[in-house]
Formats: sequence, C-alpha cells, structure tokens
Amino acid sequence: TRYLVGPNGYSLKRGEAYYQNVWVWFNQVSVGVTDKFTMGFGIVPLFFFNTVTPVWITPKFSVPIKKDKINLGVGALLATVLGGNDNGGGNSFGVAYGQLTLGSRDRNVNFGLGYGYAGDSWANSPTLSFSAMHRASKKFAFITENYLFDTGNDNVGILSAGCRFLGRRIAIDGALVVPVEQDIEFIAIPWLGINVPIGKT
Repeated sequence: TRYLVGPNGYSLKRGEAYYQNVWVWFNQVSVGVTDKFTMGFGIVPLFFFNTVTPVWITPKFSVPIKKDKINLGVGALLATVLGGNDNGGGNSFGVAYGQLTLGSRDRNVNFGLGYGYAGDSWANSPTLSFSAMHRASKKFAFITENYLFDTGNDNVGILSAGCRFLGRRIAIDGALVVPVEQDIEFIAIPWLGINVPIGKT
C-alpha cells in the first residue's frame, strides 16, 4: 500500500497494521480500519532534544475500479508541530491527494496529484508524483518514488530508486534519494527503512 514513504491506491485490509521506521526518527503506524479505509499515525520525536515535534495522521480511502488492476486512492497527510508558540493554526501543514494505481499490489505504476497547505494557505499549483513497484521474486521488489514541486520560483524534483527485502516478519527498504534543482549540485541521499507487521498477516 506504500512505496518508500508515499501511498498508492491500495488499502490495507481490515485488521492489518504495520509499523514503519526510517532512519530511527520517522515513525508511523498504519491500520486497516476497513478493507477500503486506512489510517496512519506518525511522529518525529524531536522532543528528546527539547524542540518542536512534528506529528501527523494519514487517512486514505481506496476505491477499486477494476479488481487488482485499477485502484483509486484519496487521502491526506494532516500534520502539526507540537511545542511551537503559534496557537492560531499556523503550525498546521500537509497535503490532500489523489492516487491512480495501475496493476496489482506486487507490480504497479502510480500517478499522484496533491495540493499542499500551510496554516490557512493552499499551494497555487499541484505536486505531481510518479511511483512504481515491481516484485521480482518472493523476497525482493524494486521501488521508485518521484515528485515534482512548484516552489513559486522554480520547479524542484525528488527522484528515488531502491529495493525492498521482504522477510517473513519484516520488510527492509534501501534506496538512494536525489534532489533535483537548478542551484543544487548532484547529491544522492541514502534511505533506510523498516516495515514490521503488527496486525494479522
């Protein structure tokens, strides 16, 4: 139901759940409330350093258009920062999105469109995404997740490619993430994440 961090059009099944951790600090639990509705809860626990702490929820509805071939996902990332001084809603941010997934859960391509917001202000232009997953064997899948943002002054891209090791009780993601912007020199950032099922499997 998810690539490195972004979702696709599929939902967890009712009662399924998993914990995702990226580089220790990104933490999220996702739960299948029904076969078509998934809810996630996340935190970056920066309160350990006596500073502001981002927290979020990620509701997502999945609409099967054609079983195991075409799925539509509609959802949002609704976040806020705890510990800030702004009590007027200026600490809130996130994105509302739609995802169109073509293919099965194991082999698919995904096209996404979303609008971000911060406080009471919404972005003037959408964020576009393209992702794909190909399960090459029982234990390995290839993943790519890519974004295009309009910052108002320029377009900024994020490209990524990696693989997922699928163990019996854990999945491990390893990838390289490359920011693309006119004034940024080439840099590849390593990505390491784990996914652990905590509900029925």
